[in-house]
Amino acid sequence: MSKAPSAPASPNRIDRLRIRHLRLLDLVARSGSLTAAGEALHISQPAVTKMLQELEQAFGCRLIERTTRGGRLTAAGERALERLRVVLGAIDAAGEALQANPEVPLVRLGMLPLVGVEVLPKVVALLRNQGTLPRLAVREQTVGGLTALLGNGELDCVIGRLQKEEVTQFQARLHITPLRDEYLAVACAPDHVLARRRDTKLADLHAGPWILPPRGTHTRDVFEQPFLNAGQLPPTPHIESASFHSNLAMTAAGGFLTVAPASALAPYVAMSMVREVRLRTPFASGRLVFITPAESESPPAVAALRQALETVAGIEPAPPARKPVQRAGRSRPAPPSGG
Repeated sequence: MSKAPSAPASPNRIDRLRIRHLRLLDLVARSGSLTAAGEALHISQPAVTKMLQELEQAFGCRLIERTTRGGRLTAAGERALERLRVVLGAIDAAGEALQANPEVPLVRLGMLPLVGVEVLPKVVALLRNQGTLPRLAVREQTVGGLTALLGNGELDCVIGRLQKEEVTQFQARLHITPLRDEYLAVACAPDHVLARRRDTKLADLHAGPWILPPRGTHTRDVFEQPFLNAGQLPPTPHIESASFHSNLAMTAAGGFLTVAPASALAPYVAMSMVREVRLRTPFASGRLVFITPAESESPPAVAALRQALETVAGIEPAPPARKPVQRAGRSRPAPPSGG
């Protein structure tokens, strides 16, 4: 086990550290082994030990402790790595940005799949028309996975969807720009019994059959909560799938019901592949947001992307209104409702 240095962190010693020192800490955290870390860095075990000593002397505390299985980070090592991963991510990003076309900035963008349906194409078109479109390296994942990558320095920014209470939770460590509120819509096949119904109640949705995202996903939780609040068991899906696009295509072909954010649903409604079910009580809204690290200033290309998003996503998609109800020869408009 390495001895714990007694001296405080020394700026001079920190300045002497190399990128390999930083990667050593990351590799030990990932592999749980000093031996594996040395192999990944192509250095001998004595060299690993020397690098570790230099690293701990620079920071003035013990960062790694040896175990019977190899090595693991101390609490101080974990705190240090949280910061150093951002540095490593920035170094990797600088290398990627200069490889192909250094005159055009690179933005590493994380997003939910639904963003690629409506929002991102419009943003790309706007930036290209302005002559300010950066190179984009796009990764799709859940919001939790994307924010973790952002925190590790592997992404520059994220376009995600959060419930309003989650925005406050994330704001402590991330900079969040609200773009718009977006409701969760229910879609059905054009020939489904609910396709032409004007006022669909929650209990009517048990008609099914359903295609839903897997249990534990954000959308599934938002969908199930109104049923639980009403003392009803949520519908059991016939098919579980995480892809909104696959779900909507299967809904159109197989006579199903499914749920999707309004922006993901709109193109399929426009092509008459599905219809949006007119609900008496809409599902909860989520907030489309742009997320960047709170502790660093955004590069100009990321700031330009944010501005384009604010321009494109500034108008909230409106829920469909129920059709006028015919009474005594006159029509009276019903109040709007969403899905």
